[in-house]
Amino acid sequence: MRYLVIIGGIVVGLFVIAAVLLAVMVDPNKYKGDITRLVKDKTGRELVFEGDVKLSFFPRLGVQTGGVRLSNPPGFGDKPFSRIQAASVSIKILPLLARRVEVGRVSLEGLELQLVRDEQGLASWADFLGPDEPQKEAEPGPSGLTDLTLDGLVVKDALIVWENRQTAKRYVVTGLNVDVQAIRPGKPFDFEAKCSLESTAPELKAKAEISGTATLNLPDQRHLLTKLLAKVSAVGAGVPGGKGEFSLGLAEFKLDTAQQTAQGTGLTFGAYGAKGTGQFLASNLSAGPDTKGRIEIADFNGRELSAALTGKAPDTADAGAYQHISAAVEFKTGKGYTDIPTFTASLDEARVEGRLRITGIEKKSVNFNVRIDGLDADRFLPAKKDEQAKDAARDAVTGKPKKDELFPVETLRALSLDGQLSAERFKVKGLRFASLKVPMSAQNGVLEVGQVDARLYDGSLKSTLRVDVQGAEPVVTLHLAADGIQARPLFTDLNGKPSGLAGTLFLDTSSPLVCQGNSVPALKRSLLGRAGFAIKDGVFPGVNVIASVNEAAQKAKRAATGVEAGTEKSTKFGSITGTAVITGGVVAINDLEVKAPFLRAEGRGTVNLNNKEVDYTVHARVVPSTEGQGGSSGLIGLAVPIRVTGPYDNPSYGTDYLRALGKGAIDAVGGVVTGVGNVITGKKGKDGKSSGGLLEGVKKLF
Repeated sequence: MRYLVIIGGIVVGLFVIAAVLLAVMVDPNKYKGDITRLVKDKTGRELVFEGDVKLSFFPRLGVQTGGVRLSNPPGFGDKPFSRIQAASVSIKILPLLARRVEVGRVSLEGLELQLVRDEQGLASWADFLGPDEPQKEAEPGPSGLTDLTLDGLVVKDALIVWENRQTAKRYVVTGLNVDVQAIRPGKPFDFEAKCSLESTAPELKAKAEISGTATLNLPDQRHLLTKLLAKVSAVGAGVPGGKGEFSLGLAEFKLDTAQQTAQGTGLTFGAYGAKGTGQFLASNLSAGPDTKGRIEIADFNGRELSAALTGKAPDTADAGAYQHISAAVEFKTGKGYTDIPTFTASLDEARVEGRLRITGIEKKSVNFNVRIDGLDADRFLPAKKDEQAKDAARDAVTGKPKKDELFPVETLRALSLDGQLSAERFKVKGLRFASLKVPMSAQNGVLEVGQVDARLYDGSLKSTLRVDVQGAEPVVTLHLAADGIQARPLFTDLNGKPSGLAGTLFLDTSSPLVCQGNSVPALKRSLLGRAGFAIKDGVFPGVNVIASVNEAAQKAKRAATGVEAGTEKSTKFGSITGTAVITGGVVAINDLEVKAPFLRAEGRGTVNLNNKEVDYTVHARVVPSTEGQGGSSGLIGLAVPIRVTGPYDNPSYGTDYLRALGKGAIDAVGGVVTGVGNVITGKKGKDGKSSGGLLEGVKKLF
């Protein structure tokens, strides 16, 4: 052993002497010309040394150089392909004998790198690459090196340009500074980097910085990253809102290449004032990956976020909408699937929760269940602006009305859907639902919605909807049944003002409503179906029939009913019933029947949905009965027809039949008929104008 030590010492000594002699006697600058000619012969490029080259041989094999530049290949301009102002690198020699690589501090100053792809798609670096050969997958086994160490890495003021002339895209990284502390196997080391970025697509300018602590363990193939923090500040047309601040952080990131797993905890992210946290676990990295985790977004102001992104707050009916938004999502994702087993969100006072699963690669299949509580959707709808609505309905270029396509046909044909939307305390378009369940499914171009089950205004609404887009035009089929819905609050909410009409509503489509087309006019023109309706035990606005009849009857004879007249201009009725038969968008109601105290009425006519024209006649008759319904025996007085014509949003009402009676006819019939006249046309005041009357009530009804 003693002799081995002596021999080893002699070998080391000789090696040291040889290294010293080489360092003293060999001048690498003498070989610059040879190196330049060799590069020229092999690549056709010019290599220029702008400074001296220094070599070291022991205990490290190293090189230091001043400025060096390498030209671009022909056709890529006069700018050098690469250039450095100064660089140095060294490696310890003796550890190599034990299969250990110990690299000294690597320094690179003033790097300039021009990466260009020309109009023909040729890259300026292509001549450095050999012929494309399929890469063999690395087989597991021991590495040739047991350890790798690095005393540090410093990059100062680097410039990197990447330009694609085929797509007119250009990216420039300037002021790149990198500082990596000493790397030792299994030991943590700090790193940080800063740079500026300018891009043409998207158009932006940004400043970025990243820092953290890493631990590399090559033998075990397990690596650790902690305290990672990346920040980006960007401006430009390519940045939503014109400017933004973005951040991403990880408390801990574990990478196990042997087990093909990666795990991140303490995830933080932020943008435009919104902040979130999370964690994730990824497996099957090379073939998948399959990832699962959880993301939570803290409460933020949606109006401020919208203003930052678009320059203006969202256009909502309620200026206080979107003040508070938060969410929490659990997720699983991989090749061919995305699964959200649970999510919760808050939108101001509303709460949303549910699940979502999307499967398939080329053809997606969606399964969901979403539950909503306490949402007033009207708060978040755009404010009513008639002129803007008209402008939005026209094409910006031609000025013609935009194509009114209701159904996205191609999307529906490819859609595979199965899910349910349910809600409690839900409001939309003025309608208030105590509860709502909307199951839906779609397959092979057919969308099925229902059976919808809604509870609203003390009653219920059930419906089914089918949209079939398999043919040339969409075909829509609707079944609808309403039971026991209170009319006064319903119409009050629909019209946005108190309704005088009260009662309990009933509606049933005895045969389904069917139409086809992909626009509102087309659907109206083709609408077919039949629906029965009834309003029971209600109040008809505009005239107090009992008061008017009693007043007339007291002048003719003593009233026998004993019913005391009210003061309101309204009439309680027993029922209003009828059947709507719809053909080609024309609604015919020929069996309208009204039963009320002292009043019976019948009606027949049509309402044309296509041109919005109504042509309807109501025959009203006063009867000596306070009963609201049941039988028609004992009818007395005149049957007075009231003609309703014109557009149904502004109809005209004809009373020529009454004027044709004349005074003599009315006197002959007696005081009761006088009462009928007052009931129909209203009673004249001192100013000569009529007020109240059934006619006024009919107007309000329509």
